[in-house]
Amino acid sequence: MHLILILPFVVAIIAFFMPHKLVKEYSLAFSGAFFLLSLYVLFQYNPLNYYNFTYYNESFLAGTGGSLHLGLDSIGVLMFVLTNFVVFYVNILARNKSYTSAFYGCIFLMQFALIGVFSSLNAILFYFFWELALLPVYYIVYQWGSGKDLNKAFVQFFVYTFVGSLFILTAFILFAIETKTTSFEITEMAKNSLTGPTQILYTLFLVIGFGVKIPIFPLHSWQANTYRKAPAEGTILLSGIMLKMGLFGLIRWLVPFQEESLPIIQKIILALAIFGTIYGASIALRRNDMKLIAAFSSLSHVGLIAAGIFSYKYIGFQGAVFQMLVHGINIVGIFYIIDIIERSSGTRYLSELGGIASKAPIFSTLAFIIILGSIAVPLTNGFPGEFLLLMSVFMYQPILGAIAGITIILGAAYMLRVFQRAFMGEVSDHVSEFKPVSNADLYALGFIVVLVFLLGIYPQYVLDLTANGSQYLTNLLELKNN
Repeated sequence: MHLILILPFVVAIIAFFMPHKLVKEYSLAFSGAFFLLSLYVLFQYNPLNYYNFTYYNESFLAGTGGSLHLGLDSIGVLMFVLTNFVVFYVNILARNKSYTSAFYGCIFLMQFALIGVFSSLNAILFYFFWELALLPVYYIVYQWGSGKDLNKAFVQFFVYTFVGSLFILTAFILFAIETKTTSFEITEMAKNSLTGPTQILYTLFLVIGFGVKIPIFPLHSWQANTYRKAPAEGTILLSGIMLKMGLFGLIRWLVPFQEESLPIIQKIILALAIFGTIYGASIALRRNDMKLIAAFSSLSHVGLIAAGIFSYKYIGFQGAVFQMLVHGINIVGIFYIIDIIERSSGTRYLSELGGIASKAPIFSTLAFIIILGSIAVPLTNGFPGEFLLLMSVFMYQPILGAIAGITIILGAAYMLRVFQRAFMGEVSDHVSEFKPVSNADLYALGFIVVLVFLLGIYPQYVLDLTANGSQYLTNLLELKNN
């Protein structure tokens, strides 16, 4: 099983030195193979144990508590599949463009690091992969980003994420000093207790560190500009999988260590997360640039996921993990659609679009279904997770749940506005020369549409897969707080 981590690294090294003429097909083939391999791992997975598929464990740097302990739990295996799915779609999209071998090498290096993040069962190893995952995306944004003030957006992105990483490292060091632990293994750390000021600091440091990457309001300032300036492939990586690192970090490294539930901090974080859902949706409703609309839409969605996690309810954990998967699928589809529109019409601004449905009816139908999934229409993949998340927040505090429910209306408003302005109405000047959408792009969107309906009609497979993990976290919190 260690091959699922090593192979992307080997492929990345080869890609860096591969001739430009060959690297595109090479990368597409291997990313597709990795996605199929991840599906095989998923279907072989036995969810009866929370920590499963421990495929490598060896100590290193004796005395530091570090170890190469890698494995997939019921939550990590879904993020493993999502990582491979996103990388595959990035390579499908990149086939239409002229990127150097370094671009593809960075993609696979990031894939290697992301798999490490989702499979690390040691805090030091987790932090190593966390930092490694950020390096390729820094380069992608800086090297292939475009637009005015690119350098400003890059610096803001770098500073926010770098400082956030320092908070994470400080939290782990603080934990070790307070508990006098000699091991950073997740199972060993969970046996120790934090109380009083140390517990508060550990919680705050991780909330800030992971909150920057998610991002949670008000740690989101880097997001919109970075998404807008980054190439489409970079934006897909950031939104589709990299923000899941932060949400996953909360579940893996924060939730199991909540001794007293810290009710005041919990309420503040929940309130900020829910405010972020309303704020993101409200801003999206007024934007003209579709990339910015998708960026603030993402802020709104992940805010609700974070709120579900901090409800500390079983259905909150279930809804959060399900929605992490679904958001990754849907946001890939949304940014893919935006890239097709920009390539075919020369613009992504709503004020310059209109009438795409009359020029590309099949593409428009697929886009409409993906939009329905993103606004959580019943029988689409967005509905089950969002319903569970809203229920968990309502169970924690009915008023907060009611406020969070407003995002359903706002989400429908800004996404249907996008469809109405871009796809319906009279054909605009830019759309009059709309280039045909390739069959490969239609098939790619078609597969996402299949997932929209499959996970919407039958979410139980995923919910059954993660049930043991969510119950484990719920039981652990109850045990530690009684």
